Amino acid sequence: MAIMPTCAPPERTRRGAILLAVSFSVAAVEALAATATGTLNVSATVADTCTVSATDLAFGTLSTTAATVEVTPGVVTVTCTAAKASITVTLDGGLNASGGTRRMSNGAGSTVPYSVYASSGRSSAIAVGGQLYQGAIPAATPTGLSVYGSVAAGSYNAGSYTDTLTVTATY
Repeated sequence: MAIMPTCAPPERTRRGAILLAVSFSVAAVEALAATATGTLNVSATVADTCTVSATDLAFGTLSTTAATVEVTPGVVTVTCTAAKASITVTLDGGLNASGGTRRMSNGAGSTVPYSVYASSGRSSAIAVGGQLYQGAIPAATPTGLSVYGSVAAGSYNAGSYTDTLTVTATY
């Protein structure tokens, strides 16, 4: 008996032909695909600047009956974007200075005199317009400069007293 070759059903043959055609189409598209590259430049300029900030010299409540000096610490922080071989930091007299003396005011005419020092031993007061610091400052690293406020023992009128000093960095 002779074996006769069998043919696949027409539906199966069409499916195979479509699959083969799709495969050739995908291969043709992949063969036509291309890539192109370019560059994207990124740049910035950091300005050569310094910033100055400070913590408050807050004396709190002063005792007018104490025979001792009231002292409070603070910090002036200088941060520069580039290293400075020489920078000078000075303090002005504040808003209420008189005759070279810094004074806090209650806004009603009464004042409390105070001094500012660069060391806790208070060996030498920083004069009005005087120098707190002179030296080098590293790049992008906050440099803390200690300051100390001092109010001499005395009798002062009751009230809240304030002043504002301007800190200047010259470089």
